[in-house]
Amino acid sequence: MAVSVRARSAIAAMGAVSIALVLASLALLVVLHDSVRASAVATATARAHDVAAELRADGAVTSGLNLSPGFGDASSVTVLDDGQVVATSESGVTEGPVVTAVIGVPGIDGADQVVVQQSYESGAETVTDAAQALLVAVPLLVLLVGALAFVLTGRALRPVEKIRARTAQISHTDLGMRVDVPSTGDEVARLAVTLNEMLERLDDAQRVQDQFVADASHELRSPLAAVRVELEVAARRPGEVDWATTLASLRGSNARMEALVDDLLVLSRASESSAVDRGQEVDLDEIVERVGFAARTPSLSVEVRSSPVRARGSAPELERVVQNLVENACRHASSRVRLTVRSDAGEAVVEVDDDGSGIPEADRSRVFDRFVRLDEGRARAAGGAGLGLAIVAGIVGSHSGSVHVVTSDLGGTRVVVRVPLAAQVSSPAIR
Repeated sequence: MAVSVRARSAIAAMGAVSIALVLASLALLVVLHDSVRASAVATATARAHDVAAELRADGAVTSGLNLSPGFGDASSVTVLDDGQVVATSESGVTEGPVVTAVIGVPGIDGADQVVVQQSYESGAETVTDAAQALLVAVPLLVLLVGALAFVLTGRALRPVEKIRARTAQISHTDLGMRVDVPSTGDEVARLAVTLNEMLERLDDAQRVQDQFVADASHELRSPLAAVRVELEVAARRPGEVDWATTLASLRGSNARMEALVDDLLVLSRASESSAVDRGQEVDLDEIVERVGFAARTPSLSVEVRSSPVRARGSAPELERVVQNLVENACRHASSRVRLTVRSDAGEAVVEVDDDGSGIPEADRSRVFDRFVRLDEGRARAAGGAGLGLAIVAGIVGSHSGSVHVVTSDLGGTRVVVRVPLAAQVSSPAIR
């Protein structure tokens, strides 16, 4: 059975206080006993000195020697000569703890030592009474501390219990709920703030996921509908179907679905830190040159400005970034595209410019969202699903890089990608 935090705190407090009180009580009793005994020793010594002083004054043991005990506990006074008792007090010490004081008295006729025995029974009883009182008080104090710790811990954990109960009410279908933040400003309040921040991130992720699923379903609906229509027409009128046209249409729809599924797979892998080795040294200039040369057509000029640049990352993913940027630029360019790769401030920089109509400043951050098409008609006609720049942003982000859009000096759009630099050799060239 699990023990609650309140119980563990109370037990820990009781254990610590028990040890402290027991040690303190033992120390107190030892000090008290030593003090009582020292007082008895001082009393016996003082009485012995008094008798010795009287002997010195008389010069010998006389019948008038005062051997009566002092005040307080019982005591006895004895005068010895060569170990033989020559005088002693009438009363003696018969019980209780005793201390003895011995004083030499040389030069006295008939005596050489004074011995005083002093009882400290009353002091010992005081020590015993103190021990009995502590025996009762210490357990009571321990129980009181345990109860106090139990109550105070419960009060301290009350906000945590409220947070737990509130969190238990939150499900994956209602991530908009938040926990109440205590006004104490302590660790519990910071816990509530952190939990709300986590819920906010989960809520955002859930919304993105829901939107992603809805958009993907919408994108797949069109080619699937086209395939269904073609198959239904072929099934109803098999003799009138132009099978070559039908197969071409089906292949086109299949190609669109394959491209969409491939893009979705790339997006999912871009967010997995362990799925791809991104610690390789990649010749980024070779990738830019290869993709740029492949994009040239008779009606489109593609200029490549490169210098040897080695980036750190995944070669296939970085090539996909350049490929998507070039395809996007070629799709929107009027007649000219320019690719630039260089190093700057410890980063590898790729810039892709086009001379198209550009992207409005208000839409420049939105173009990297999934399934965003600023020109819906043209994007569909070109077969785009609005995932190209989203893939770029996902891959660049997984490489600890950045991507943004600015206005190009060619009149259209410039997309700038920055990723960590592995090595650099400066030898610029224009091809």
